[in-house]
Amino acid sequence: MVSRWKQTFLLSVILVGVGPVSGSANPPQVEQLSDLIEEALQRNPEIQAAHQKVEAAKARVPLAKSLEDPMIGVMFDDVPKKTIDVGQSMETDYLVRQEIPFPGKRFVRGRAARFDLKKEEGTSQGMIQDILLDLKMTYYELYRVDRQLEVNRSTQSLLRQLAGSTETSYAAGRTSAESPLKAQVELTKLQNQEIGLEQERTTHEAHLRALLNRDHHEPIRLPHQIDWPHIGLDRESILDLAKEKRPELKTLKAMEDREKSKLTEARLNLLPDFSLEFSYNQWRTQEDTWSGTAMVNLPIWFWRKNRAEIREARAMQKATQLEREAMEIHTVHDFEEIFQAVTSGQKILEKYRGTILPASKANLEAAKIAYAANKVDLLTYVDSIRTYLELKNDFYESEARFGQSYARLERLMGGEL
Repeated sequence: MVSRWKQTFLLSVILVGVGPVSGSANPPQVEQLSDLIEEALQRNPEIQAAHQKVEAAKARVPLAKSLEDPMIGVMFDDVPKKTIDVGQSMETDYLVRQEIPFPGKRFVRGRAARFDLKKEEGTSQGMIQDILLDLKMTYYELYRVDRQLEVNRSTQSLLRQLAGSTETSYAAGRTSAESPLKAQVELTKLQNQEIGLEQERTTHEAHLRALLNRDHHEPIRLPHQIDWPHIGLDRESILDLAKEKRPELKTLKAMEDREKSKLTEARLNLLPDFSLEFSYNQWRTQEDTWSGTAMVNLPIWFWRKNRAEIREARAMQKATQLEREAMEIHTVHDFEEIFQAVTSGQKILEKYRGTILPASKANLEAAKIAYAANKVDLLTYVDSIRTYLELKNDFYESEARFGQSYARLERLMGGEL
């Protein structure tokens, strides 16, 4: 028969660590968040596609400011009508022609392409940061589930031992039927919770593997403890960095600059372009000659075509400017919301570590002593254990929420703090 003091000792194991349940205390191949971020940057297909889009935009810059390809040709004059033999023509002309835009137009087109490149870089950076945010959010959820599973399984182990001892005591007539029933009910609840947590872990782990482009059978093991981040900058400094580095703002700023270049290009289209042509003339009856031609186009329909183009470019520039200003307003709003969540989360964790958990642990210690001295019944002791475990689960939930809020703050800034 198991003595009451031995029951108390078995239950008190939960007061300190609520440590790992199965196997080794140090699971193999523990992966830190920084390692998974680096792996995602190297292996995620969407991230690699974003890099390729930036490379494509880089290639368009020299293309935009290049000259049009020259034209070459040959012309046969005065071929007798009775033959199709061009060798009998009286004159053969060899021509080369080059279109030349008005000075400054190529520069403006190249500048617009460079702003398109910056736009693509901002868009790609935002997409990459979205993937990394997804990875961080899932990582913290997986950490929470792992910790709550440890709590759940440790408690199940203790309640099984308790249920067995209380059934022995009930059979010997030393306790009521309610005690083993209560222990069994609590054990069943925990078993049902374990099933839900296992399913949740499977979902989060599969999502992480997808983000990392890993084989779907490869397990992911997280550390038992995480070094939680700490904000090292003041509020105004972080807000200034968010306004400067948020990918969406950088994208809209590049779009605004591009539309300014488009407006300049539309105005330059009021100026004429040039066409130069050189020909070498080969004669059958006289000495060969050469000729040159210089032409200029006349934008005489500017009141319809060019003025409409200028109005369109001006409207697009204004639209992107207003979008950028709206995004700046949203950035401040988003920052206030996220920064408040981070600072509140920090305070909540400090309260849990400094006050709530120590007080609950002390209360459970007192209940353990009182139970050993027959001053409280088993049900009161089990309630104290359940309260402490609920607080531990809430603590892990708060840790995960804090990590996710911090990840959202980094996403707002387009990178790590």
